[in-house]
Amino acid sequence: MRTVGQVREQLETVTATGAKHVVLDLRGVTFLDSTGLQLVLEADAASRAQGWKFGLIGGPAHVQQVFDLTGPRARVPFLTASELAALLTAPREAPA
Repeated sequence: MRTVGQVREQLETVTATGAKHVVLDLRGVTFLDSTGLQLVLEADAASRAQGWKFGLIGGPAHVQQVFDLTGPRARVPFLTASELAALLTAPREAPA
């Protein structure tokens, strides 16, 4: 709950500057409640509406359990290791 505002600001900043891919890394998350879950769902919806790609790196088991118990795990884009590797090694577009 303490960091949701900071994460939301970062998401808004990077998407406003034209980011084409945004990955939210949950590996360091120690607690995820409905506020954090709502942030993930909002980011996913914004990516679809605004045309940028959104992905998640899964967190610890207790964090992943929140997605399992509440239902959105199948809907939100968790990246596989190979998808993340491809994204990290893809050539970057030159700024316009």
